Amino acid sequence: MHIAICDDNVADRKHLERLLSRESDKRAGTPNILYVDSYGDKEHFLRNPLMYDMIFMDMTATPTVAEEIIQKLVQMGLKAPLVLYSSKIDYTLLPNLPETVIHMQKPYISEPLPELLKLGDAHVLGNVETIAVPCEDGIQYIPKDDIYYCMPIHSGYTLVLTDGTQKNITIDISDFQVLTQPYKEFIRINKKHIVNMRYVIMVSPISILMQDYQRFKISPFRYAEFKNLKLEIDEIS
Repeated sequence: MHIAICDDNVADRKHLERLLSRESDKRAGTPNILYVDSYGDKEHFLRNPLMYDMIFMDMTATPTVAEEIIQKLVQMGLKAPLVLYSSKIDYTLLPNLPETVIHMQKPYISEPLPELLKLGDAHVLGNVETIAVPCEDGIQYIPKDDIYYCMPIHSGYTLVLTDGTQKNITIDISDFQVLTQPYKEFIRINKKHIVNMRYVIMVSPISILMQDYQRFKISPFRYAEFKNLKLEIDEIS
């Protein structure tokens, strides 16, 4: 499960990171490990907030920053649980909050986390995870499991999808690599290609073969890395 902490109080943010790390340790050996990203400002958090299955928030740098973030999340179609921890601002007084909001009161403590995380687990089971990708026809929210690979074309890069269609993107491969970093199945195998290891059918010392029989060259020095990652992804899929 991918979790975002959005809190502009550094000490509080670090404390919640530690609490969630302990909860993740309890899930060791299961597919329900917690992947936590922390943000202290609106701009960085809103780059791709829909990738998260659960959001913990308390933003108080300005009187309206939290409300601005929530309004943007609503516009983007947020469906994940949003846990608002009131401190300087009483979020229960904000109007027009989405149905996914859960109200809590600071300080962050460990006791309610297991029950709160169950809401995130339920979201994971019922949600299709998407990646917000800048494409020629604007930002597209593409289900991550629909992406075979990213490859170069004459004018830049394109995503090849599992249904055979392509989406030409307006960012370079390094920027797309950043978007896929939260998802272990995506890996940049060379300078020009990123592949979804779920759809790799063979890893050899010199190439990777995809389910659509597209073959990409790899360095023999990375063969063991790719082979082990493929085994790991197959085990958790």
